[in-house]
Amino acid sequence: MSDLTTLPEEPRTDFLSRPLLAMLAIDWERALYILFVLTAIVTRFWALGARVVSHDESLHTQYSFQFYNGDGFNHTPLMHGPFLFHITALSYWLFGDNDMTARIPVAILGVILVAMPYLFRRWIGRVGALVASFLLLISPFVTYYARYIRHDTPAIVWALIIFAAICGYIYFERKDSYLWWFAAGLALIYATKEVSYIYTAIFGSFLLIRLILKIWEDGWLAERLGELARPAIFVALGAVLLLGGLVGQRSAAEAETEAAATATVEGEGFAADPNALATPAAESEPSDFFAAVMGWVMVLGVVVAGLGVFMAAAHFRPELERYPSFDLIVLFTVFVVPLLSPVLAVMSGWTTRDYSAGSCASAVDGVATPITGFWQVVTSPTCWASVFSSGIMYPAGFLVVTLLIAVLIGLWWDQRRFIIAAVIFHSIFLVLYTSVFTNMGGWFTGSVDSLAYWIEQQEVQRGNQPWFYYCFIVPYYEFLPLVFALAGIWRWSRKKGVGFGVAFLFGMVIGGFLLFSFTNWVYNYSQRA
Repeated sequence: MSDLTTLPEEPRTDFLSRPLLAMLAIDWERALYILFVLTAIVTRFWALGARVVSHDESLHTQYSFQFYNGDGFNHTPLMHGPFLFHITALSYWLFGDNDMTARIPVAILGVILVAMPYLFRRWIGRVGALVASFLLLISPFVTYYARYIRHDTPAIVWALIIFAAICGYIYFERKDSYLWWFAAGLALIYATKEVSYIYTAIFGSFLLIRLILKIWEDGWLAERLGELARPAIFVALGAVLLLGGLVGQRSAAEAETEAAATATVEGEGFAADPNALATPAAESEPSDFFAAVMGWVMVLGVVVAGLGVFMAAAHFRPELERYPSFDLIVLFTVFVVPLLSPVLAVMSGWTTRDYSAGSCASAVDGVATPITGFWQVVTSPTCWASVFSSGIMYPAGFLVVTLLIAVLIGLWWDQRRFIIAAVIFHSIFLVLYTSVFTNMGGWFTGSVDSLAYWIEQQEVQRGNQPWFYYCFIVPYYEFLPLVFALAGIWRWSRKKGVGFGVAFLFGMVIGGFLLFSFTNWVYNYSQRA
């Protein structure tokens, strides 16, 4: 009777159930991938140690050797993330310390990079994945940096892992394993190089635009637009506060600059009395106070706008949970927002990279007992003022607040999945930035100082290249990917029947980019002349 009422067992298709010969069967596609990988091994490892180390490589090898030699490694944003130094020190331990072994980890990742398009076959097709793999194999840029001990190749590998996890979760099936890979890739890229913020903007905008388009296509939002009134008011108010604070800060800065310039000109008299006391050009306190107020107005604008977005997400949560993009956007938010805390600190008036700490030594001078001293510190207004006016309070305070908000949002989203993803992300982040728990201050420098340092460096413009640099360098060195990309966009638009309006806008973006590049070049050339 059980034979008649029991369904036949489904054939097992897991990894261990597959025939060995079937797994070893090589078709033309696998043969080409094997050929590409073997060629990548040759091109990435041939005479790997022959070239003398460059300036950047000398710094990376020096810090890695110190770590390998037992002298420790303290993260500094000047050297970007700590991953490269850990993996290079491991290479020294395994293979010895020389120029070749310093480059082995990056070369291995360069070989893996060539094979990674295999992960995208379901979305770009077998031929498309093979073409992408071949282009990565012969790319001058990719080949060069795969033989160079820098952070570029590891960052590209982690970015592709993130994107593969995004594509798998969105287009294939909503397996939790994709979220774990996403969290691991995100932690690794943030522990590698600050270009991670740019990748976050790219992937995050893709997910957000895709979510909005999917919601609009489904049509349910059009019938419920009235329910967005209150969140929209919060978002609009936040935008007004943010823009108003920005304009106010700029106005205060310009007024202070003009006042200083005017005072300088007025003090340059021909027969000025050298014994006369210098008079202050202008009182900067009112201007500084106004700029500080405008900064906090900007912070308030961010908070209000963020509250509006959360209100909308909470209200429409049952509908949003149908879209895989929503889960990934939440994970991006809870992991990246705390790392953006230096931006809020700068808005509020923080002097970038000012980590000075207030002292309460004067409050406990002459105190008889520790208990009395503690009470003296707690009840001293001067001590509290010193602590809260110290430079480190700005980034530390915003970091703690944003971490708390991130945890609350994650638990609101999904307790189990958030906790697992958070453990994966923060374990990798903590182990690498603390140099395997030998430099606990590295967690703070990784969370705050990495972004703060490179915000400060924007004014320095160390590369001294025009912003349209890649408009010239990409067509010169990487013309094949550019040609294939443009051809793919054209073919996709023809296949999908993209309207003239979309094509026109795309053309305007490309044309405007090139036109602004040319205009900026003409302006810079005329200034030099």
